[in-house]
Amino acid sequence: MRLIQTISVFMWVLCAVAVAGFFFIARASKVIDTSSHQTISVDGKAERYVSPDIARIYFTESQKAKTAALAQEAATKKINDVMAFLKSEDVEDKDIKTTSYQIYPVYEYYYWNETAGVRCLSSYCSPPYYQKEEIVGYKVEQSIEVKVRDIKNAGKILAGIGAKGIQNIGGLSLEVEDYEKIAEEVKNEAIKDARTKAKGRAKSLGVSLGDVISISDSWGGPIYYGRGGGVELQEKAVAVNTDSSVTIPIAPEITPGQNKIEASVNVVYEIK
Repeated sequence: MRLIQTISVFMWVLCAVAVAGFFFIARASKVIDTSSHQTISVDGKAERYVSPDIARIYFTESQKAKTAALAQEAATKKINDVMAFLKSEDVEDKDIKTTSYQIYPVYEYYYWNETAGVRCLSSYCSPPYYQKEEIVGYKVEQSIEVKVRDIKNAGKILAGIGAKGIQNIGGLSLEVEDYEKIAEEVKNEAIKDARTKAKGRAKSLGVSLGDVISISDSWGGPIYYGRGGGVELQEKAVAVNTDSSVTIPIAPEITPGQNKIEASVNVVYEIK
């Protein structure tokens, strides 16, 4: 009797497994059927040319001195002069940002004659010798980023920063402030372009469009397009101020040109 009961339980388990396997296979078959739907893939593209509306200027002030305090004092004086000039040009505090500030020692390397206990004064040092290093001063570097909201003033501000004795003016970039918003608009235009192409191809094939199966996009950053954009320097490099001995650079003419914002998408549609 126990043997019969055991066999019955075993058979019931086998039936349950078989039923479960049937439903699993049926469900898997449904997934396979879904993935086998006919599709059409189209690419959409869009682009827009936009005039930059802000300029960014980068510069670094660097000073060396025997002590860190003296180097800081010299660098701070120069930076404060530039800050006063920027405020006189109506550049707001929120548009002036210190991007880095560093103080580090300046080393001098030389060879030391171990036997004589003296520093070698030439390129040749008789053995035994070894290299020594000595801190001979300190260097301070402060880097600043300035946002100029009126591009027409960018050349004047560049010249003014140079007139304050800043020798390392890293560069100038012309940008579109609402770039993200415009880039999203261009991306939507690319999607519309893809939709139009898909309708045309579906009509040619004698089918109709179904749901969107997938979409992928890639969009380009601002391209500084060659439509007259850039910095044009005047023929003279400098002009002498007759009221003082300070040489004031002539402001370069900044021509913003246009930036190219582009986007491309790939859309896969189901076709019926």
